[in-house]
Amino acid sequence: MPDRKGKGLCPSFDLMKKLVLKTALITLGVVIVLAVAAFGVASLCVPAAMSDLAFSLGMRSVSADYAYQEYERSGDLAYLSRSFELAAGLGSNEKADERFDVLYAAEGFSDLCALRDEQTPPVTVGDTQLTYSYRDYVCGLGACVKYRLARGDEAIGLALSETASDFPSGNPAYLLAAEAAGNADSAFCAQLLTAFGERDFEHNELYNYLVEILEAIADE
Repeated sequence: MPDRKGKGLCPSFDLMKKLVLKTALITLGVVIVLAVAAFGVASLCVPAAMSDLAFSLGMRSVSADYAYQEYERSGDLAYLSRSFELAAGLGSNEKADERFDVLYAAEGFSDLCALRDEQTPPVTVGDTQLTYSYRDYVCGLGACVKYRLARGDEAIGLALSETASDFPSGNPAYLLAAEAAGNADSAFCAQLLTAFGERDFEHNELYNYLVEILEAIADE
C-alpha cells in the first residue's frame, strides 16, 4: 500500500512542479517584456535622462546617441555638442563629423561657446593664467575629425580660419598639428607648415615651438 501511494503521488507532484515552473517562466517573461517596453518608452520620451544615465555607467557611445536624440527632440545645442564631443573621443568619426557640421552651422553656436567660456575658469601654469576658448576646442576637434577621415584640406581650412592671429593657447591649428604630430604624419605636417607660412600668425613661444616640432617630423 505505501508503495502504491508513493507511486500514485509522483505523477501529480511532477505535474505540479511543471505547472509552477511554467508559471514562473511566464511571469519572468512578462516582467522582461514590461521592462524592455518601459526602457523603450523612456528612450523616446526622456533621451536626456537616458544620456546622463548611460554616461554615468561608462556607456559613452550610447550616451552620445541619446544626447543626439535629445538635440533632435528639443533643439538644445548643449546636447548636440555633447554628442559630437563623445563621438569624436570614441573615434566614431563619421558620426562626429556630421554632428560637428550641424553644430558649427547652428544659429546659437556662438552663444553656446560664450556661455561655456563663462563657465570655464582660467588655468594657472606657473605664474601665468591661460584662458581657453570653447569655440577653439570644438573647431580644433572638428578639424581633427576631418583629418582622420582623410580630408586634410578641409581640416586645415577649418583650423586656420578659426585660429586668431595672436595664436592663443589651445587654438584649432595647434590641436590639428598636435594630432598630426602624434601620428608622425610627415606629409601632413609639411602641408601644415606651408599653410602656416601663408598666414600672418604671431610668432609667439607657442607658435615657434609648434613649428619646430612640425619641421622635425616633416623632415623624417
